[in-house]
Amino acid sequence: MWGVMIGIVFGSVQLYLLSLAVRSLSASGIKIWPLVVQFFCPLVGLGLCALVVSGQLVSCAVAMSAVLIGGAVISFVKKRRIKED
Repeated sequence: MWGVMIGIVFGSVQLYLLSLAVRSLSASGIKIWPLVVQFFCPLVGLGLCALVVSGQLVSCAVAMSAVLIGGAVISFVKKRRIKED
């Protein structure tokens, strides 16, 4: 349970940082710090999970990946619907 919660939190933070970086690219003003920080989210999240609940490391990684993929798909669909309207 704790592993999944850690994965959801760090996956959400990574998704937010990636979307922040993409928005800055589309606004013609690139921000480097979100791109750099987002690479450390999986490392910190999995490291924290390994320290706290090492038996749930796989579920933490799966939750992190699911949040990233699901959030990206939802964000893409939402942007497409706004463009169509």
